[in-house]
Amino acid sequence: MTDIVPRPAAARRVDQGSGTPQTFVAFSELQVDPDGADTLEAAFRSRLRAVEKWEGFQGLQVWADAGAPGSYAMVSWWDSRERFLSWLRSEDHKRAHARVPTGEDRPSPTRFRRFTVVAR
Repeated sequence: MTDIVPRPAAARRVDQGSGTPQTFVAFSELQVDPDGADTLEAAFRSRLRAVEKWEGFQGLQVWADAGAPGSYAMVSWWDSRERFLSWLRSEDHKRAHARVPTGEDRPSPTRFRRFTVVAR
């Protein structure tokens, strides 16, 4: 699992009404055959880390479901939805995903959800 490395609070957009940093959260659920879990986890541990330099990025974690082998959640935090979408359209994103395992070890996205943080 990758530790979240938050950006300094001064670099984040702030909701003027509350003074709270605005955060957009992208939550993806992935499924892989349990026999391919080691390959997928190795790919996440050796990822390019291009997203860390992307404007608006706050952090990323990948979670393995302790009760369901082969089930994962990938959660990223962003300054805004727009900055997240900019990352999705980027060449850096394409390069990062070109390294995703293929064949039997290929993860299948099962769900994608979007959130905004309302309290910390």
